Amino acid sequence: MNLKSLTGTNNTNNRHNPIQMIKQYRLLLLAVLLIGCKKEPAIELEDFNLDSKLSTFVSAKNKHKTYTNYYQIKSEIIGADTVSDGEFIGSEQPIRIDYKQQMFSQKDVIARFGDFEFNAINFATTVTGKLMVFNAVAGKISLKETQRFVQLLNEKYGKAVKTKSEFIKPFDIYSWQLKDRIIKYCVVSENDSNALKVGTDKDQQTIKEGKNKTYLKAFIYIIKKEYADQVIGKMSSGDLLYCE
Repeated sequence: MNLKSLTGTNNTNNRHNPIQMIKQYRLLLLAVLLIGCKKEPAIELEDFNLDSKLSTFVSAKNKHKTYTNYYQIKSEIIGADTVSDGEFIGSEQPIRIDYKQQMFSQKDVIARFGDFEFNAINFATTVTGKLMVFNAVAGKISLKETQRFVQLLNEKYGKAVKTKSEFIKPFDIYSWQLKDRIIKYCVVSENDSNALKVGTDKDQQTIKEGKNKTYLKAFIYIIKKEYADQVIGKMSSGDLLYCE
C-alpha cells in the first residue's frame, strides 16, 4: 500500500514534520485495522431465515465433480440422502432429505453466529425442499467459548433449558423456544483416537502411540417449529443425531 496515496500528498518536506508524520501513521494504522477486521463470507445464523431456499446453501455450482448427490463448500463434502418412513418394507415413503457432512476442515468458516465461527453445516428438508432444520458444527471449541456462546444466546433469547442426553457418552443440550423456531446447542466431548498419534521414546529410541487428547465439539440446531416433532430425536446418523 502506497503511504502517499493514504495521505494525499507528495510533499517531501512533510517527512520531517512530526505532526504530519503522526497523521500518516494513524491513517496507515486505520487502513491495516480495516483490512484485518474484514470477516470471511459465511452463512449468518443470527436471525437465520428458515424460509431460505435450498439453493441458498447448495446449488449446481457446488456439485461435486466426481460423485453424484454430493456437494462441496470449501473443504466440506456434503452428501444428500433421501430418508424413507420404513414402515412397510417394499412400500416405504420418502419423508425428508438429509444433507450431511462427510468431511470438513476446522480451518474453514462456513457459518457464523455473532463472532462465533462454525466449520461445517448439515440440514434437512422436506421432499419438496422446505427447510426443516439447519445445523452448524464447531469442530473444536474450548469450555470457556461454549460458556460464552450460551451466555450470548441467553442474553438474546432468555435463559436456556438445560438437559442431558447420551450417545456413546453423555452430553449437554441447551434449548431455547421461540415463536417460530427451537434452537438447540449441544456440547459433546470428543477425542482424537481416530487420528494416528505417534511419539518417540528418547531412551529406547522407539516409536510408541501418543496420548489421545480430549476436546469439545459443538452443534447448533435451528429447527422450524412446525417440523419439530419430525426432527427432534428422529435423526439417526451423522451430526444431526445429536438433535435431541
